[in-house]
Amino acid sequence: MGPLDGVRVIDLTRYMAGPYGTLLLAYLGAEVIKVEEPGTGDPMRQASLYFQDGLSGHFASGNASKKSLTLNLRHPQGRRILLELAAKADVVLENFRPGTMAKLGLDFETLRAANPGIILASVSGFGQSGPWRHLPSFDLVAQAVGGGMSLTGEPGRPPVKMGVPIGDLAAGVFVALGAVSALYHRRMTGHGEWVDVAMMDVQLSLLNYLAHYFWASGKVPEPEGAGHPNIVPYQIFPTPTGYLAVAVYGDHFWAGFCRALELPELIEDSRFVSNDLRCLHRETLIPILEERIASRPREAWLTRLGEEGIPAGAVYHVDEALASPQARARQMVVEVKGPPGSPMKLLGTPLKFQRAREEIGPPPTLGQHTQEILRDLLGYGDEAVQSLRREGAI
Repeated sequence: MGPLDGVRVIDLTRYMAGPYGTLLLAYLGAEVIKVEEPGTGDPMRQASLYFQDGLSGHFASGNASKKSLTLNLRHPQGRRILLELAAKADVVLENFRPGTMAKLGLDFETLRAANPGIILASVSGFGQSGPWRHLPSFDLVAQAVGGGMSLTGEPGRPPVKMGVPIGDLAAGVFVALGAVSALYHRRMTGHGEWVDVAMMDVQLSLLNYLAHYFWASGKVPEPEGAGHPNIVPYQIFPTPTGYLAVAVYGDHFWAGFCRALELPELIEDSRFVSNDLRCLHRETLIPILEERIASRPREAWLTRLGEEGIPAGAVYHVDEALASPQARARQMVVEVKGPPGSPMKLLGTPLKFQRAREEIGPPPTLGQHTQEILRDLLGYGDEAVQSLRREGAI
């Protein structure tokens, strides 16, 4: 049983931010019913160069362990069914542009009339308030307006987005956290809640100490590449067999780092004995370290740095990261039966519990569970389901 076993989530989300949030709730054991447009479904079903067992890689990445119900929310019968589902659910999670739920007649007050304890969790580009609330947004825009993109890349070069879609995925984490927090609040008070998560807000929150650096100094942070403005050495070094990440975060690591590199003369060098001095003499120190680290394979340095307890790691390509013994040991790559019945690989859940456990299921085909949900959850007979199909409500 997962920690959220018994919780039912109606998932109205599409693309990436919202589906990742409901994916996390599914990983936690919630029953997630994904409501999709009949005939087309989530646009991510088609948005990919790569397909696994007939499912888009984009779609598969955010929709494991869910059920798919096709429902036309522009049809009166479709809206009625959605409200019937809300009456039997705990959470409705959506990522439409602000105002869309109200236009559909499915705003928070309407949902609450159907279920006084309902939790509506909304994730959007700029949130439900503010002058930008109606503007559309995707991951790229969120990274840009949140400030983080201006810090990513090499000094003097144009800004670049992160290689992973942090604008979408971080918003998904926060909306899932908001939904779980609202569930706890309802347990304590009996009241439902409307959770409002903006992708831009999340990116601003991820500025973290960099915002405080700016407020404290008045200096606008700039790109540092793989380095760090206030810690040396804390960066990437090339080796003959790949790149190596080293994080000497604190003076207590310095002596062990020098021993690992077989450069004992640097330990007491007056220019480098403290992190403040190493930052001051960065231009002198880094070439010495680069030359030394470039002289041996990455694996040799990882062994020596590990023996000295120095934080370090290989800069893995995606294939290497997925195949690492640590990823296997932590079940971060799992194999399930895909919709056609053939093996399909999915990413595992990073949430581990001592007692609770949730098996990951495959992503659903479009409308795979429509009849099951209408029949078993809402009590519709076969004739009523066929009538809804003919009317275009499902």
